[in-house]
Amino acid sequence: MPKQSLPEPTQRRSQAISDIDEYGYCIVANALDERIIDSLKLRIQEQAKAERDFGYHRKGQVQDVDGINQWISTLINKGEVFENLITNALVGAIVSHLLGEEFILSDFSAHVVRPGAKPLPLHIDQWWMPAPRLPLENYARVSDINRDNTTTGAPQLADSPINPPCVVNAFWAISDFTLQNGATRLVPGSHLSGKQPPPNTVHEEFSIPLIVPAGTCTIWDGRTWHGAGANTSNEERYGVTTYYGGPQFRPLTNFTLGTHAAIVEKASLQLRQLLGFKVWNEYGRTGISDEEGFALPANEQLSALKSN
Repeated sequence: MPKQSLPEPTQRRSQAISDIDEYGYCIVANALDERIIDSLKLRIQEQAKAERDFGYHRKGQVQDVDGINQWISTLINKGEVFENLITNALVGAIVSHLLGEEFILSDFSAHVVRPGAKPLPLHIDQWWMPAPRLPLENYARVSDINRDNTTTGAPQLADSPINPPCVVNAFWAISDFTLQNGATRLVPGSHLSGKQPPPNTVHEEFSIPLIVPAGTCTIWDGRTWHGAGANTSNEERYGVTTYYGGPQFRPLTNFTLGTHAAIVEKASLQLRQLLGFKVWNEYGRTGISDEEGFALPANEQLSALKSN
């Protein structure tokens, strides 16, 4: 399990990779400058208010029973200011270290944690992965897995095989994260336990609050236990998740269907790959692919044919 010292903010790729391997998370310092932070915060505030006014309020996920918090989903459609977050080179290098050279965007959302929000129970992002089992041992059927029938236990170093990381979350602090405004809490080393937290677990005694200034990006292994803290302040806490997964896994957000056509049309090859339009080992095809390996829309595919 991890040593007593914990990750410090860094801009060194080697240190960030070492931290995420050992502790399950790393902290990238000064990932955003003040001008970008201000632009992102304003855009989130505007979008959040407009979505509430139009009745599109999406409640916070993972047991936000009071519905105080708000998620602003599919940010790819909601302002060009967001785009650079998903193609950041240092973040991409750390994600690639865990997932390999090819990965896709699974979710791209802003999270607003409001005053009065209770702490969210600890959870992991890779909750849907079937746990390793011995031959002939009973197992959960893949489509039956939910957050209530997973393998739970203590966040201690496993003594038997565990699943590798399949998703990675890069979470951007758009406001200062403080103990009072609900800073994310993490359990160092929990990514190596092979276990998930029991339902409704809020263990402040072994989780640590992520106290960081705006502009910081914290990246965690999808197996790391985490959850937002309680917001006991009188201010909102803003964050953006750029959540990545292996190209063979279904993403949290269906970007190939949900991204506006005008954005796809002007997107770089890197962005199109992240949005899931690139074929991976023949998965994700739509019949045929162009010479760059990207799936083609239905109106460019063959229809029913008859030969003479």
